[in-house]
Amino acid sequence: MKTAQRNLYVVLMIVLTTFFSGSIWAQNEKPLTKDQAIKLLSTANTAAQHEQLAQYFNQKAAKLEADAKEHADWANAYHRGKSPVMANASLCKEAASEERKAAQEDRAIAGLHHKMAEEQRTPADQKQQ
Repeated sequence: MKTAQRNLYVVLMIVLTTFFSGSIWAQNEKPLTKDQAIKLLSTANTAAQHEQLAQYFNQKAAKLEADAKEHADWANAYHRGKSPVMANASLCKEAASEERKAAQEDRAIAGLHHKMAEEQRTPADQKQQ
């Protein structure tokens, strides 16, 4: 009897481990490439697809924000230099501003795709969350 219980326990652990590791893999899917995102934009019709697009645009925004910080750091470095190069500082400051604006726009696009995903969720989808 104990052997049967132990075997049942082992099988149960294997099933649970497989189930949960599968859901973890699904959460860690590779991000979309630009070409994949462009293709998906014209065909997206499910909540999951719109969430993928939202993730893509949020990732683009994060990169733009990092680039903007880097340009702002460069602008500050040009200002502090022994012989400040104001033209370069100005260009870097302008680039940072444009990148921040683009990041905000990408975040807004991501928000719209997230909203579309929410609108397309079925009651069954909502129960799973």
